[in-house]
Amino acid sequence: MYPALFQDIQKAKKYVYIQFFIIRSDKISMKFFNLLKERAAEGVKIKLSVDRFGGNDMSRTLVNDLKKNGVEFTFSRKASMQHFFYSINHRNHRKFVVVDGQEAYLGGFNIGEEYLGNHKKLGYWRDYHLRIKGEGVFEIEQQFLKDWEEDTGQHLSPQHVHTSDSNRANYQLLFSTREELEQKVIKLINCARTKLTIATPYFIPSERYLLYGKKYIRDMQ
Repeated sequence: MYPALFQDIQKAKKYVYIQFFIIRSDKISMKFFNLLKERAAEGVKIKLSVDRFGGNDMSRTLVNDLKKNGVEFTFSRKASMQHFFYSINHRNHRKFVVVDGQEAYLGGFNIGEEYLGNHKKLGYWRDYHLRIKGEGVFEIEQQFLKDWEEDTGQHLSPQHVHTSDSNRANYQLLFSTREELEQKVIKLINCARTKLTIATPYFIPSERYLLYGKKYIRDMQ
């Protein structure tokens, strides 16, 4: 994933929007930061958002260095003193990269040596990450900019919009949280005709999920 991602960032001509839940300050992360600074110095607009807790490894010195070198940076979902306990549990787990509105990455990988299988305890790492083109890139860019506005107050419109029918995507992206996501997934289960595949690292199904899952199995039999 990293070689492909770094290559696309290297080829960017106008902008790169990046959002991760976790970014470390290790070897692969420093290679990533140096690439962002290099591209920003060449005039590419770089926006980098990292979850406030997932970015704990990023020191103030490191963040200031990114900003000094032209990278626009924000921590996502900062703690609020008014609603402290809610805010510290309301994390942003999204992992997006959008390059010039042409390519986008999303999935389960963050930026860190453990995702290369180099963690002494965790070892081999299996995850899914997608590189996509077409209509879905606009959706990811749009969601990134919504999150960016929530964290910075800066309103921006998507720079690139796919209008050609040939770019229509044969997939659907769901950006949501909590109960809303559960309702959408149950709706998808109900729409399934022949096959249902679920890939997730966390499977703690609610009673509603189990109910609809059993109904789906009965209907398929």
